[in-house]
Amino acid sequence: MTWIRWFAVCIIMAAALPTSVRACPLCAEAIASSNAAEDDKDDFPAAMNQSIYLMLGVTYLAFGTVGFMIYRGVRQNEAYLQSLQESDSPPQADPV
Repeated sequence: MTWIRWFAVCIIMAAALPTSVRACPLCAEAIASSNAAEDDKDDFPAAMNQSIYLMLGVTYLAFGTVGFMIYRGVRQNEAYLQSLQESDSPPQADPV
């Protein structure tokens, strides 16, 4: 029942978010104020490049983190299943 609620909340947020967020407010302010100051005009392309690199970097970091957590979970699950198989096997006598 709880996954249905989470799914409904995600659908509502996905439908409501694009209508309320039109554009990045910092980008809109930067473009509007870039015409006002001529000496800062040289820094504008570099600032835009840095913001793009930041957005891409955060995306790759998030996907990398999730991928690593899945990888670690699979390895831990394999080790757990192997330990269960070893504990289910009958004990072997020590050769003397």
